[in-house]
Amino acid sequence: MRRCTGAQIFTVRYIIFLFLIGSLFPGLCFAQVGQTGMAFLKIGVGTRAAGMGNAATAIVDDASALFWNPARITAIKGFDATFIHTSWFQDVSHEFIGIVAGNGVSAVGFSFTIMSVDGIERRTNTPSRQPLATFNAYDVVLSGSYARRITETVSAGITLKGLSEKILFETASGVAFDLGMAYQGLNQGLILAGTIRNIGPQMSFVREKFDLPREVRVGTGYKPPIDLFQDRVLISADISKYKGEPIRLNMGSEYTYQQRFSIMIGYQTRQDQSGFTTGFRAQFHPYRIDYAFVPFSAGLGDAHRFAIGIRW
Repeated sequence: MRRCTGAQIFTVRYIIFLFLIGSLFPGLCFAQVGQTGMAFLKIGVGTRAAGMGNAATAIVDDASALFWNPARITAIKGFDATFIHTSWFQDVSHEFIGIVAGNGVSAVGFSFTIMSVDGIERRTNTPSRQPLATFNAYDVVLSGSYARRITETVSAGITLKGLSEKILFETASGVAFDLGMAYQGLNQGLILAGTIRNIGPQMSFVREKFDLPREVRVGTGYKPPIDLFQDRVLISADISKYKGEPIRLNMGSEYTYQQRFSIMIGYQTRQDQSGFTTGFRAQFHPYRIDYAFVPFSAGLGDAHRFAIGIRW
């Protein structure tokens, strides 16, 4: 089990941070040999995806595809940039910045992700009015992706990731990669996709080694042949499996009115986030603004996600 050095007492904010990325996402802070760590890699990216219950493997078509499925960045022609902010509680935040350049046949992309909590008070076992000091804890991912259409209907992609984690004086770092494929039928209505994420060697934190949270995920998206006044309906579903965890199901749908406004609703089954999600998007070319509401079933409150994107 991971232990911090010294007899130190941390504030409630730090305890909540550890509980969020440890208990909500088991294995990060208390990883033992044979178990998985770096569990913040399980936290989904994308406000539209969150609103659709994280059923995103097949339907992502912006820079958030760098997280979900690198093969899907071939859907981008030109440039797409996305900034996503997730607000938790007690100043715990999750940020994502991604940019993709594509020509409809091949595409490259880069992203930066950080989950952090600032101003954690460091104290000893002796009560005092003032802390000894304050410190920050964070997890960071830097990634680069490449994807290409193999045939007219099949795309493949790969993402290489550099990983870093720091809590007080202790750090961990490593590398991983994701593989993705996508099939889009000639009628453009059906999309099938699959990914294997977080493939990489063991990492170590303090003196303990742990595996990365490898995930196998398959998904589908379908646009029914409905085109009334330029409205659009999209339905999606994912099935995923992390090492050592039960199978998860994600479902979502999106209704877009006149290519301007979209409403998303989704449902997901997992221990900490089971239940319905919802979201909203407004598009005014070349800009888009997204919001998603994700409730937690662990009694820790709710998450609010905001995103700004631009395509040119």
